[in-house]
Amino acid sequence: MELWLIVLIVVLVLIALALIPLARKRSQQRAGQKRVEAKARDAQADRHEHAAESELERAERLRAVARQEREEAEVHVRKARDAETEAKERFDAAEREQAAGAEQRERAERVDPHR
Repeated sequence: MELWLIVLIVVLVLIALALIPLARKRSQQRAGQKRVEAKARDAQADRHEHAAESELERAERLRAVARQEREEAEVHVRKARDAETEAKERFDAAEREQAAGAEQRERAERVDPHR
C-alpha cells in the first residue's frame, strides 16, 4: 500500500508542477489584457476630455456672441427710447405752437372781427 501512495503523491506533485507554468501564463495573459484595457480606457478618457474642451470653447464663443448681441440690443433700446423722447418733445412743442397760433388768431379776431 505504501508504494501506490508514493506513486500517487509523485503523480500529484508532477501534475502540480506541470500546472504552475500554465497558471503563470494565464496570469500573464490576464495582466496583459488588463494593461490593454487600461490603455483603451485612458484613450477613451482622452477623447472625452478633448470633446469636453471643444464644447467648452464653443460655449465660450457662443457666450461672447450672446454678450455682444445683448450689448447691441441695449444700444438699440437706448436709441429707441431717445427717439421716443424726442418725438414726444416735438409733439408737445407742436401742440404748444398750435395752441399759441390758435390764441393769436382769437386775439386778432377780437381786435378786428371783420378782417
